[in-house]
Amino acid sequence: MAKGDITILRSAQFGDPGSKRYQVASGAAATINPGELVLKALGSAAVVAWGNTAAKPVVGTDFIGGLSASTSTDTASAAGTVDVVPILPGMVFLIVPNVAATWNTQAKYNALVGARVLLNSGSVGGQQTILAADGSTNGLVVEDLNIAEKPVAVAFTVRSAANYFA
Repeated sequence: MAKGDITILRSAQFGDPGSKRYQVASGAAATINPGELVLKALGSAAVVAWGNTAAKPVVGTDFIGGLSASTSTDTASAAGTVDVVPILPGMVFLIVPNVAATWNTQAKYNALVGARVLLNSGSVGGQQTILAADGSTNGLVVEDLNIAEKPVAVAFTVRSAANYFA
């Protein structure tokens, strides 16, 4: 994946939560870059990259461990670690859309505010991008944004049911 896919637009009301260090299983070199949401399976000590996959997070199936703050140190033959910022209620993130034309006017953007959406990983230059289709089990919510101030960006929050630590 690419570095810096996702940034924090607004932090939680109590400030920056800092980061926590998690294990990353072996299998590839530096599988997680800074600025990517990472997944955490229930009961697992490790976090994982999303890989080249679409349609995550699905509420009740996928749990977000947080936003990576470093490059993971895993290799093909050795497990590693990565620093991850946990997601707190009230945190709003910025990401690029999967299809820019879907979000390219304020009216189009406003029509999607409140939509429950998913991320796509890897199909646009190895980036995590946001999709536009609303679904009841989708784990992210589109938030209000003035696109004149932040063109080619989408603001979103993580639903508590998709947050590993909620």
